Amino acid sequence: MTKAQILQKFNLYLDDFTELSTVEAGQLFDKIYERINSERPWEGTKAAFAGVTSTSTPSVALPVDFLYLTANNNTTDGDQAFGPVVFVGPTFSPYRVVSYSDRRQYRTHTNVTWIDTPAGQLTFAVQPTSALAVEYDYHRRMPTLADGESPWFPIYHDMIYHGMCIDDFVIQQSDKAKSYKADHEKMFAEYMEKLAYYNSQLILQ
Repeated sequence: MTKAQILQKFNLYLDDFTELSTVEAGQLFDKIYERINSERPWEGTKAAFAGVTSTSTPSVALPVDFLYLTANNNTTDGDQAFGPVVFVGPTFSPYRVVSYSDRRQYRTHTNVTWIDTPAGQLTFAVQPTSALAVEYDYHRRMPTLADGESPWFPIYHDMIYHGMCIDDFVIQQSDKAKSYKADHEKMFAEYMEKLAYYNSQLILQ
């Protein structure tokens, strides 16, 4: 379904008995959609960054939609999980990512990086001496949908209007939404579980 179709279903569930304007309903949709997207690093919300180090600064700017790094150093055939790394250079050397608060302990390490969130940068402990390729995977903040666009997940779109129906702002304005709140909460939770299972099938175990 498109955003417009989901909003139409939202209105049907409330028998159009809502004081929300078209703009307010759209903003509520955006709120619930963002809530779903930020629930976890879904396979559909991941992205790959590719950039180049600079010889004049020890940092590389983060993407504008960056939220946090995701695990990218596991082996599909193995059973050991590793945290995220940054791959550098033609041989894809894995650079360790340490906590921002621990960065001082690693200031002389040549294979260490950290995320400087306030500055919006990935910073290397030691200044790169040449321009090298940089790659990593990250969880991104998804863009707001236009009315004719659809969510990134191909199924379970109904969970969005169920989530909208349990929002406090809607409940305060609609007795019907108030009386069916528990039902919508149950449906939203069930769809979230189904989406999580769908997501797990996209990951090779």
